[in-house]
Amino acid sequence: MAALTPLLFCSGLVLLPQLSGAACPHQEAGINLWSSNATWPSGAVPSGGDVTINTSVLLDVNSARMDTVTITTGGKLVFDPSADSVRLSASMVELMGGELWIGSEDCHFTGDAEVLLTGKRDESAGAPSVQKAVVVHTGRLEVHGKPKRPWTQLSGTLNKTTREDMMGTPIYSVSDNDDSFSRSGFRMVEFNATGHPVKNWGRVSGASKFNQVASNTGNVVAVVISREAKFDGNDIAATAAAFESLCFNDTKESEIRNMVEGQRVGFAAICHIGTPANGVETVGTSINYRSQTGWLTQTVGSVDFAAMSVVSLTGINSEGQVEAASYATGTVPSLVRTITLDDSVGSWKEGDFIVMASTDYDMLQAQEFEIVECDSCANNQLNIMGPVLFTHWGEVTNGVNMKAEVGILSRNVRFHGEMENACYGGNLCDTFDYDTYGGHIKIHRNFTSARIENAEFFHMGQQPVLAAYPIHFHTCLDTSSKDVYIRKNSIHHTFSRCLTLHATHNVTVEKNVAFDHLGHCFFLEDGGEQDNVFKGNLGLVTRRGTLIPSDVAQRVATFWITNPDNKLIGNHAAGSQGMGIWILMPLLPIGHSADMDLGLTERQSQRTLLKAFRENVVHSNGDTGFRLDDELKSDGTFAPDLYHPQVDPTDPDSAYALLELDDLTAYKNTDGAWLKTMYTHMTNFKFSDNAVGILTASSISDDVGTHYEILANSTFIGESENIGEPAGNITLESGETIQMNRSVPVKNIEHALLGIASYRGPQHFMNITFSGFKNSSLRPAGAIGKRFSNVYFGSPINSVRNVSFDFADPSEGIRFYDGNATVTGYRDRDGNRHNTLMDFDGTLTGHAGCTIVRPIPFLINARCVVVPRWGPGTALCPDRFSRLKIWSGLAGLVPTFMTRNDLGASDPDISLVEQQMSYSLNSAESYILHFNTTVPKKFKMAPYGLQNNVSQLVGVCVGANQTSLQVDPNTYTKTDNMTELKADDSNSKYYYDPSIGVVMFKLTSPYPRGTNTYSHCPGTEDADLNGICSLEIKIELDAENDDGDCRSRAYPAYSTDPVSATGALTEPVF
Repeated sequence: MAALTPLLFCSGLVLLPQLSGAACPHQEAGINLWSSNATWPSGAVPSGGDVTINTSVLLDVNSARMDTVTITTGGKLVFDPSADSVRLSASMVELMGGELWIGSEDCHFTGDAEVLLTGKRDESAGAPSVQKAVVVHTGRLEVHGKPKRPWTQLSGTLNKTTREDMMGTPIYSVSDNDDSFSRSGFRMVEFNATGHPVKNWGRVSGASKFNQVASNTGNVVAVVISREAKFDGNDIAATAAAFESLCFNDTKESEIRNMVEGQRVGFAAICHIGTPANGVETVGTSINYRSQTGWLTQTVGSVDFAAMSVVSLTGINSEGQVEAASYATGTVPSLVRTITLDDSVGSWKEGDFIVMASTDYDMLQAQEFEIVECDSCANNQLNIMGPVLFTHWGEVTNGVNMKAEVGILSRNVRFHGEMENACYGGNLCDTFDYDTYGGHIKIHRNFTSARIENAEFFHMGQQPVLAAYPIHFHTCLDTSSKDVYIRKNSIHHTFSRCLTLHATHNVTVEKNVAFDHLGHCFFLEDGGEQDNVFKGNLGLVTRRGTLIPSDVAQRVATFWITNPDNKLIGNHAAGSQGMGIWILMPLLPIGHSADMDLGLTERQSQRTLLKAFRENVVHSNGDTGFRLDDELKSDGTFAPDLYHPQVDPTDPDSAYALLELDDLTAYKNTDGAWLKTMYTHMTNFKFSDNAVGILTASSISDDVGTHYEILANSTFIGESENIGEPAGNITLESGETIQMNRSVPVKNIEHALLGIASYRGPQHFMNITFSGFKNSSLRPAGAIGKRFSNVYFGSPINSVRNVSFDFADPSEGIRFYDGNATVTGYRDRDGNRHNTLMDFDGTLTGHAGCTIVRPIPFLINARCVVVPRWGPGTALCPDRFSRLKIWSGLAGLVPTFMTRNDLGASDPDISLVEQQMSYSLNSAESYILHFNTTVPKKFKMAPYGLQNNVSQLVGVCVGANQTSLQVDPNTYTKTDNMTELKADDSNSKYYYDPSIGVVMFKLTSPYPRGTNTYSHCPGTEDADLNGICSLEIKIELDAENDDGDCRSRAYPAYSTDPVSATGALTEPVF
């Protein structure tokens, strides 16, 4: 136990008990009291203005409203936990070598502390750029509130409060008997003493009706606001006076006096006419984007009279509700609900507020609740005050944890800005009708210490001002020697982000709850930030902002990570208008960091492994749950990028490094994940109820080194038991109206429901289970499919392996789906027509080794089978496919088309030339490539997907009678006949037919493909026979020519017989 010494009072000095070991900051010997006149050079406690602190001061009382409080070297301001509550009110708090302590790491603050940042924005000429802030230039900022579990998850589904739950069995309910009661304005209903209706007075907008009913002594009236306060030009003061006379016999004033026309505010009152002591009224609490009163009740005799007003603050009238009812005494339904959580929450107390995340597509189904008394609750249970407006899922469904997150908002240490009632001045009032100029904390490079935990931050951040964020580390560089952390805090209702790290490294951001904010929330500003750890944070309700281009609605992200050299572990992005987690990167750091040396070379970030990514959860995001893609440009815009981690990110020529992404859960997003990488293993992914589960793509579609993407040991659910809020009637693009008994994504609701959308590659999906992919009247479905609109060609060895389905196809679900341009969302672009997918072991189609292709004549033959139930874009072929890429250097993308020799001149496949010249080819067929404008003087071609027992016969029309045809590499020799060419299995011969103008090749590979050969081409790069497609054929002519269409000469000379139907596949039956 600490040794105690006597207290000595002398000239404002207090000698406090000393603790053995680490002392609490408020127990420092000789500390001066703020409340003592002797502490201050002026001889008086500051009553306002500026003050400088250069000695240790204990804030033991609420300060006056100060202008700037400056703490200089040798100065220390310490909050006193022994006071009932202490508040520091100031427009600015600046640490200039001094220290601000609210508790310490070893002595958490146990009292009630508040830092109120005051003032309106000064927009006058010469006004300081930083206002309404705590600024740490140098010195220490130590904030250590009372520990509370930051967040947990529901243990069991919390169903929404139904009307039956809310209303019970009333004697009389106005809303049950009069639909007009919910129209806008003050609504009044009159009851007799037995609870039966006397008169529904409808809308009351002035004094008249209040005066009329006032003579009905003994009756009871209920008055509520529906939608908004309406006075219709009547005098507000006179209206309030009439109500006060009716309800309180002029003994007190009503809140009506403070209202204005059109104000969105909940209001309920019950007046016992002639008995003013029974008159009660209440104004709504702003919560869940509504002003709501809950039940206001008053007992008169044997009757309980009840009134409720819920007004939408966003103007969505369907979210409002008004009730006026009467009940037998003691039978008004309670809105209190008991919830059970996964963890002990004994640190959460009555009167605290919590937030419960949406578990549906709409992030705005997140709700705040007040904790109320519960004597019988276990340590993992709470009573909360309802109503519960939406169902919050609390189950692990088919292996996917979709339990709603529940976070504590209330803390005993609070930082917040003082806000005006409405937007003002140049504060983006055309965009926001409320004040967005809150407080902020800014920490500069030369700080000594910055550790913030267990505190609450609200009304922080300044939307109209760049670099004014709730918590902001500004160009602090390496902080590894300072043990910086931001942990277990509540950051809510903020106006510009949540936490910003700007050119700052080695900060731990852990177990924070960030709720309802404008713009990107957890924010790495310029792309040079490194070695930071984001662990166990919960972010939800991320709204669009205005500061930078990516803050727009469909792109705003809860976690905006602009450098992969950081760790993301166990974070939950639980609702954004745009993205949950977005990892993008600039070529070099941008903005202010562009002029700093952050140790990065150009494109180093694109070559840097994501330091750690595991156990993250993304849900309820309007666009994409997790996106790994895009270059951040110097002007703040963004564009698709090439992320390809390499072993040595400083060396552009080093080998690709393996990127490992583990244990991602994604549900109720439009797209679960969009990942564009190179050499990647994705494991233990769990996806449910996304419009499209996952789309992965190689950053570079060419074979520039051994690379592939593997998604393994994962679960995909199309539609689960978590049906969400039913969408009801939906009008389709066709004009038909259908009824949906479950929720639908935020956008693209008629697009096919897919678990995996295959794209580019090489990519392999293995050991994956699927359930819940059933067609509906809204859209088709498929557990596996392809990207809807695709200009790129995929690898011919993209595959599925060991996949399983818990439904019968087609009666209970669809295993695969691909549409064409006749299906909503789908296109017929080059990539759509030519992307293929191989069923390696038959677990998808029942035909091991078959390839799924578009059913176009160029690709299918008599051995293939069309599968109509899998969409108009689906056929199965037993033979292997290859891919042929053609490019022409400086000539760029030269228009081409190809013919298949058994079809002759008919049914050519014509490239749209959108991104690359490339074709998928059936290895059982032979083809000729033609140029439909000019044959380039030089061009190259390369095959993909071949192996030692799979070859491709293909010709190229270069023009008749070319006298100087050169073929490289020089290992190629010319042969005089097709028989010798067809016998070649070593890529060593070509045959040129001058009369027709076609040069023919038999393309193959010397290497076999093993079970674990995942690359485009086999080889000797590793023990699994992965390799690089090294064959690149260059054709050079004397000059370009216009004889690139050889069809009239090539056929019938090169016509072949159609492939026999022997060995043809049949439509799968399961």
